[in-house]
Amino acid sequence: GGLEGMMAVMDRQFECIERDKRLNMFFEGTKMQAIKRSVTDYLIMTLGGPSDYIGRPLAEAHAVLQITDYHFDCFMQDLQRAMRDVGSDGETVDEATVVLELIRKKVLQVHYSK
Repeated sequence: GGLEGMMAVMDRQFECIERDKRLNMFFEGTKMQAIKRSVTDYLIMTLGGPSDYIGRPLAEAHAVLQITDYHFDCFMQDLQRAMRDVGSDGETVDEATVVLELIRKKVLQVHYSK
C-alpha cells in the first residue's frame, strides 16, 4: 500500500505494457519516462493519494492516439495483472478498477465523439 506500493504497481504496469503488443505502440519513444511519471501521478491522484500531477487534461492528452475501448480494456488488464503481481489482494484490485473505470469517458472522449 501507500506511495511505495503504488510505485511498485506502476513499475510492474510499464513492464507489462512494454511487452503488450496491443498497447506498447502508444508508449514508445524517448518520452517513455515522462509518460510513465505522468500516468503514475495521475493514477495516484485518481486513487486518492498525494500526487503532483500537472499534466494535460485526459481528453487532450489522448486525442491524437486513436485509442478505443479495446485499448482502455487492455491497459486495465495490464494494471490488474501488475497489482496482483506485487501482492494486491482481490478486493483492492476490484476497488481500483471501479475507480479507474470512471475515467474511461475522459480518456476516450475523442473516440466517442466520432
